[in-house]
Amino acid sequence: MTGNNQAPRSEEWHVAKWSSLAWLETIIKSIAILIGIAALVNALSNGTFELPSGVQLAQSVVLGILSLGLVAAIFDRLSRRDIVSMVFVIFNNLGHWGMLIALAFIPGPAALLVYFSVLMLVGDLVKLASFKVDKFSQSGVSSTTLYALTGFYAVGYAIIMVLECLV
Repeated sequence: MTGNNQAPRSEEWHVAKWSSLAWLETIIKSIAILIGIAALVNALSNGTFELPSGVQLAQSVVLGILSLGLVAAIFDRLSRRDIVSMVFVIFNNLGHWGMLIALAFIPGPAALLVYFSVLMLVGDLVKLASFKVDKFSQSGVSSTTLYALTGFYAVGYAIIMVLECLV
């Protein structure tokens, strides 16, 4: 999720001013998050727990790494004190961990995993564009780091989709 580099860094919680691209990214990823939560509900309601193997194991490893990164993002959002970013990162974690858990159930999330990954990838591409267009910066973080972290996530979602083609 992209914030605005003009928001003051303060001790108090606030709502940062966001660009149109930042909101577009948030909307796209919110749809993916809902899909991740739906996959979890479906797996817990209709599935049978079975540890993943083969392609689903590889997807689980990639998604697990991405999910762990989002846990770390919670601490970043706490330090920034932006209410919208904080709420979003919590739901983003729920969506990712929900999809990861769904991968450990038979039947797996199938198409929901693809939709989730495509939307997260598109959201990250919008985020990368917003870095450039909005000249986004974050105190204490180089632009190279911002591009690299977002690119890492984009590659992760692309790997999950490529692996799905092997099923």
